[in-house]
Amino acid sequence: MNKRCLGCGALLQNSDENNLGFTPNLANSYCKRCFRLKNYGELKVKSTVDIKKVLNKVNKSGGMALFLIDYLNINKETINYFKSIKIEKALVISKCDILRKEMKQSKISKWLKDIYNINEDILYISNSNSYKSSNILEFIKEKNFQDIFIMGITNAGKSTFINKLIKKDKILVSDKENTTLDFIKLKIDNYNIYDTPGFSYTNLGSISKSLIKPISYVIKGGVSIVINNKYKIYFKECNKVILYLNIDDIKKEYKKDVYKNKVKVYENSDLVLPGLGFINIKNECLIETNFDVFELRKDISGD
Repeated sequence: MNKRCLGCGALLQNSDENNLGFTPNLANSYCKRCFRLKNYGELKVKSTVDIKKVLNKVNKSGGMALFLIDYLNINKETINYFKSIKIEKALVISKCDILRKEMKQSKISKWLKDIYNINEDILYISNSNSYKSSNILEFIKEKNFQDIFIMGITNAGKSTFINKLIKKDKILVSDKENTTLDFIKLKIDNYNIYDTPGFSYTNLGSISKSLIKPISYVIKGGVSIVINNKYKIYFKECNKVILYLNIDDIKKEYKKDVYKNKVKVYENSDLVLPGLGFINIKNECLIETNFDVFELRKDISGD
C-alpha cells in the first residue's frame, strides 16, 4: 500500500535518497526532507509546484474547494487563483487576528463582492481558533460534498487550519514556501479532506501573525516614504496616508531619486503592496514609485 508523507504529500520510498519522499524507514510518517524541516527548520531542496496540474486535478474532482487567502494578500493575483477553480468553492480569509475590531466581516464581504466580483460564500478564520471561529465543519456538512480540497496561496495557513479541523497536529506546519508538494488525504467523519500544494504569488514581504497597527502620516510635499529601506513612494504634494503594513522599517526621505513609475491615485484609494499590506491614500494625487509591483483599488480601511 502506498503511503504519503504527512509533510509534503510525496509517496514515501526508501530506495533513492536523492528523490522526493525518501525515508530510511517506511514506517515513518514523514520523508527525510520534511522530518528535518519539522525538527530543525531545514529546507535544503526547494521544489516548484505545477499550479495548472493542481487546478486540473481539482477541477475534475466533482468535490468542493475552500481557498485560503490571508488578509494582507487580498489582491488581483491571488483572487484570480480563486476564480480559476471551476468546482463549487468558498473563499476563506485567514489570519483575521490582524484586523482591527472596527473592520467588520460584513463590510469586508461586501467590499470583496464589489471590488473583486466574489459571489461565492466568504468565510473567516483566525490564527488562534481556525476551527470554531467560522463553524467550518457545519458549513462543509451543509454543502454535503464528500471530497473537500483545502487550497490557497503559500503560507496562508492551510496546514494549521486542517490540523485544527481534524483536532490533531498531523500536517506539517512551516513558514517555508512550498512545504506541501502533492495532495495529502485525511478523513474527517465521512469526508475526505485534501491538503493541496500552496500557490506561489508575488510577495514583497512576510505574512504577519500579529495585529496590524495603522500608522497615520501627514505627508509634506516633496517627501518620499521609504519602506524596509527598499520601496520608495514619492509625494509631490501634501497628503494624508494611513499605513496598514507588516514591515520592519519605515522612514521619510526629504529628497527625490529618479523613480520609474508615475501613478494617478484617486481620493481615498488603497495602494496594495503584496505581502506587505496596503496604504490608504486620502487625497487625489500623483505619486512616483521605484517599484512596479502594486495595485490600486477602492478603500477597504473604513476610515
